[in-house]
Amino acid sequence: MATPDRKWVWLALPALAMSLGWGLRGFIGGGPLGAMIPGAMTGLLLVLLLRQERHASWLAVCCAVGIGLGGQMTYGQTVGLSLRPETFWWAMLGFAVKGGVWGLAGGAVFGAGLLRGREGWTDRRFLWGLVALLAATWACWRLVNAPKLVYFSDPVNKPREEVWAGLLAGALAFLLLAAQGPVRRVAWRFALWAAAGGALGFPLGAALQVWGRGLEGWAWLDWWKGMEFTFGALLGLGFGAAAWCSRRELPSLDPALEEPRASLSGSLLLAAAAAVVLIGIEYRVLLRFNYSLGGALVLAASLRSSLTARHAAVTVTIVSFLMDFVENKPSLAGASGWAAVLAASVLAAFWAWREQDAKALFLGLTWTAVGASLVKSFWPPLPASPGHLLTEALFVAMAALCGLWIRSLPERADEAPAGAPVAS
Repeated sequence: MATPDRKWVWLALPALAMSLGWGLRGFIGGGPLGAMIPGAMTGLLLVLLLRQERHASWLAVCCAVGIGLGGQMTYGQTVGLSLRPETFWWAMLGFAVKGGVWGLAGGAVFGAGLLRGREGWTDRRFLWGLVALLAATWACWRLVNAPKLVYFSDPVNKPREEVWAGLLAGALAFLLLAAQGPVRRVAWRFALWAAAGGALGFPLGAALQVWGRGLEGWAWLDWWKGMEFTFGALLGLGFGAAAWCSRRELPSLDPALEEPRASLSGSLLLAAAAAVVLIGIEYRVLLRFNYSLGGALVLAASLRSSLTARHAAVTVTIVSFLMDFVENKPSLAGASGWAAVLAASVLAAFWAWREQDAKALFLGLTWTAVGASLVKSFWPPLPASPGHLLTEALFVAMAALCGLWIRSLPERADEAPAGAPVAS
């Protein structure tokens, strides 16, 4: 039984998963580490739709890091500009640019990752693409963003440093080097469709928030969350459209023989290393695009080990939103709270070590994130407002719907050409 050839499924599932992940990111995460939540969820989902299970861990980390790149952009002050009539349209332009860059970066890394093992792919070329990404990001950040040549934040009240131009240049430079071979159009297709979804979804969501705040009697709704849901849905729709258009060009791949299982101690060391690189660099390295550096290092390491890829995409994502939970709850800020995070992190690493199935990884990550959101909502001192209770109900309903659709997908593809297993 092959994946159902129904266009609406290919479009609706990524849109739903990305929208849910984006809403969760806005509550249990933040910045690039929080953006890994929708990235990892969508990457695992696309693995199932495209029948690329042999590369599940690799593609999950590509999408998690790719979407994480956009999380380095600041947009809080752009929201402030959108609330003033005189700067509304400038803010909408800023949202379109930032949303487009977000999608372009995420689609570029995921799309290039899909080329792995196909004609024209080499690990060395992908690595040089990562070098180009970092170099171009630094150059355009320095030339455009640092001097504020085109600036979408508040230039007067605590102006924030932007990085959208650097990320735009970095994504394009990466594509030019990493996307090679007869099916390189697949990488460009994901980058451009995701860019279109982001460029449309972010300003539409921001405009919805402005409109909703002005509705008398409806102020209790969480209109910021409405912006996140909208942006996520349109961005996911772009990924889904690219997957639909690429479904005939990417032969289905059944899972290879289960990868040789590393020792538990070795797996925990890999998980710790991935966390140190992604979380440590994000927290400690004073660089405007520090996540780009950490993400490039993790992607490079993931070329050699699917377990490293899985820990980076799943374990680090879970650890990040657990850390965010403790940091935002004064009652947990002491040693006991961090001990609980450490214990939960070890459990997450153990699960990622044991589990290799993309469907199980998607469901586990999704429900863990939803569970963390529910606990955070009802843990003092944050009383759940009516608007947030509705949001939590939507999280549960969206996760359940994703689960039902995911469970209806086949376990294996009918025809899977032989191929070399991914190194572990």
